[in-house]
This record gives sequence, structure tokens and C-alpha cells, in this order.
Amino acid sequence: MIPTGLAAAVIAAFVVQSSSLSDAVLYGDVKTVQTLIASGANVNEVDATGMTPLMVAASEGKTAIAQLLVDAGADVQQAGEDGTTALMRAASANRVDIMKQLVAKGADVNAKNKGGMTALMVAAFGGYATAVRALLADKADSNAKDNQGRTALMAAATSGDPPTLEALLAGGAAPAAVDAGHGTPMTYAAAAGHAEAMEALARRGLKPNASDLALAAAGCHVQAVRVALASGVAPQGVNGEIVPLLQAAAANCGDVVLLLLDRGASVNARDGDGWTALMKAAEAGHPEMVRLLMDHGANMNVADANGRTAWMLAAMGGHTDIAEIFKAARAAQGPSHRLTVTSAALKNDQPVPRQYTADGRNDSPPLAWSNVPDGVKSFAIVCEDPDAGSPPPFVHWVIYNIPGEASALPEAIPFEPNQPMPKEIAGAVQGLSGFRRPYYRGPAPPPGKVHHYHFIVYALDLLPEFKPGLTRSDLLDAIKGHILGQGEPVATYERR
Repeated sequence: MIPTGLAAAVIAAFVVQSSSLSDAVLYGDVKTVQTLIASGANVNEVDATGMTPLMVAASEGKTAIAQLLVDAGADVQQAGEDGTTALMRAASANRVDIMKQLVAKGADVNAKNKGGMTALMVAAFGGYATAVRALLADKADSNAKDNQGRTALMAAATSGDPPTLEALLAGGAAPAAVDAGHGTPMTYAAAAGHAEAMEALARRGLKPNASDLALAAAGCHVQAVRVALASGVAPQGVNGEIVPLLQAAAANCGDVVLLLLDRGASVNARDGDGWTALMKAAEAGHPEMVRLLMDHGANMNVADANGRTAWMLAAMGGHTDIAEIFKAARAAQGPSHRLTVTSAALKNDQPVPRQYTADGRNDSPPLAWSNVPDGVKSFAIVCEDPDAGSPPPFVHWVIYNIPGEASALPEAIPFEPNQPMPKEIAGAVQGLSGFRRPYYRGPAPPPGKVHHYHFIVYALDLLPEFKPGLTRSDLLDAIKGHILGQGEPVATYERR
């Protein structure tokens, strides 16, 4: 039989070899902790996770074990590689009793980790009002800042716990403190959507601004948006700089968009790059948001600083469902703009001069246009006779891919396909007329009846990239829903 004293020694040795002090602390094994301490275990040894036994006890709320460790010489100021102390660990888990115990043993209540955070900031971020009050009672600095200029009040605003926020304000926290990015506690509350926190800060004189409203809108935080609006922030933000409606549309926040519009935000407000809420929704691929905005008057023809419309952004993003919405809307409303189209040769309701008919030289007549809407990328022209054809109209001319910057068409466009176009319409292409030829052929009606010739100019939001050989029908199908405006002179001709 092994003597009793020897057996105890053997058991103690086995425990020391099979269990680390941090493990024993983690599992709350008081007897093993006592045995290990009595056997000479290092109470300040760092385990594989970078924590000391005291840090583990602080995180797990093992008050009695923490006392054992401190009595055995555990360093209450010791920090891990990231600068985190046992007090910070306790604060992060709302272990108030251990916090008080550590401070009583000399823990620095205002110590900072490598990121500059204090125990007070950690407790505030967790929304632990009791821990915050305890730290403040122990002289924690309520306005200390971390490496990014953030305070405990900003952390509390992020957590959104009203008692924590009130405890800090009562403890002297500055409601108007500003971080390195010019954010205030209100900014953090708005971004996280904590309306109660925003109201508490507003009662202390800190009012939300346009940036705070935009952050709340981007997060789809309806109540936070209401608080910002009730505090006097303009619903349109700062036009050309910060436009909350754009953030809400990009994030597909329908309730926020409706609220902002109801409070007077302009549906076509633009940011510094010329973007509108409709462009944001189209680019992000939100068809229901696109419909909502268009139902409230959003203009799909507005172009940004780079000349891109919402329609183009949808197409670039591969959002064909949204492109179809725009196409259907354009087709339903028809041309929204009337071009002013004139001709030095043609007069409305007057005969076409012989030079421009099949009885003369068959020259195409000159045309000019003005009052062009924004967003035009190209023009197309069709000359048709609704008094002829089976079915009518009979088509005398089709020309397209006319550059968007052109404002006129010279007379006598070349007949031969290989001849270059005049420089002012370089790149233009003639399609197939009713004669199945790719050039203009003038009026030549049967005798005895006046025929009317419509020279229709279409302003398009499409780039001049149509393939050659289009008929009138092909062209109209291709430009359906893309006509920004049109205009036409109507001349006559009669053979006697």
C-alpha cells in the first residue's frame, strides 16, 4: 500500500501534468486551481489563445477563482498581444463583480488596448449599462478616444441601449464629440437605426444632419429617418452632395423612399455625379423600386455627368427586366418631346419642289432640327406617303445612325452605298425604301390625287450602331421605346 502522503503527492503531480491552469479556470474547477497554484503553476502564463488565467476568469465570470489568482500574485495590469487586459475582458462580458474586484486590486480603469479602446468603451459597445456605471464610479474617462477618435458614447450609440447611453451622458460624456471621420454619436446611432438613441442625443442638443439622414436611409431604418426629419433635416438632404433618396433607392428601401417623397424630397434630385434615385435603382437591379420611382414621376431620360441614363445603366448591368420596364413606359407615353423640324426646300402643305421628286433629279431634300431633348444619342429619318402603299404607307426613304450631335441633313445625300456621307452626318446609313433600294427616291404618285409626304425625324437614346439594310418596319421595331422626341414637316405632291 502506498502511504497516504505519497498518494496525495502522486495525485497532485498527475493533475499538474494533465491540466493547465487556464483550463482549470475555464471549467471553474476551484480545487484544481488551488492544487495547481500550490504546486507552483505560473499564474501569469499566457495560453495558446493569448490569455492569462486571470483573463479567462474575468471573461467567464469566475469571481472566486479570480480572487485566488490575484491572491497568488496574478498581474491585474497584464495585457495580451492586442493590449486587452483582464478588466477589458470582464467589461466585454458584463462581469461587474470581477470588474470591481480587479479595480480594487489596482487595475487601471483607463488602460487602452492597441486599438485605443478602454474597458468603458468595451462595456458601452456591449450595451452593458451596469458595467458602464460601475466603471464611471471608478473614475473611468467618459470622453477617452480610441485610435479612430471614437468615444464610449459612440460605442453606446452603436449598441443602441438607452440606459447605457443615459449613463454615459450623466457621467459627462460629450454628446457632440467628433471622430477622425467627422462622425458624431448621432452618426453612429443613425447608421445603426437606433431611433431612441437619436432622440436621447437630440434632447442633449445634438441634432442630426444630412449625412446622418442619408445613413439612416441607406440602412432602411424608417424610424431613424423619421427622427432625423422631425429634427428639421431637409428630406432632400443637400442637393448635389448628399441625397438620402439615392441611398434608400440603391438599398431597395421602399418604405424609406415613400417617406422621403411624402415629406417633399424631389424624386429627380441629383448628386454631385449627376445620378438620380432612378439611376441608383436601375444600376442595382431593383425592378420594384424602379416602378415605384417612375410612379412618382422619376425621369428616365435624365443623364449623369458621363451621359448615362437609367436605361443605359440597367442595360450595362444586364438587368433586362428593368430595361423592359423602361421600354414599355416609353412606348406607352409615346414621344415626350416635339422636335422643331424645318427645311429650306420644303414647306408644310406645299408641293415638293420638282428637284426633289422622281420627275426631277431625285435629290433628297435638306432638313434641320432644333429643340432637341437631353440624352439624344442618334437620329433617324423616314420619308413616307400614307396615301399610297398596300398596306400604307409607302416608304420613300430610310436613313439612320445619324450622330447625336448633328443638327441638320444636307440635301442630295449620295445614291451609291460606297460613297462617303457628308462629314456632318458621318457614319449615317441609308436603309431600304419601298423600292427595295438603299437611297432616297422622291414622289412619283399616280396622276389625279394629292399625296402627302411626311419627313419624320426621330431623336433616339440609342447609339448610332444599327446594322445596314433596315426597312422602315425594322427600324421602328428597333427604336420602339427609345424615341425621346420626334417632329416632321409634311409636304405634298400631285401629278397632273
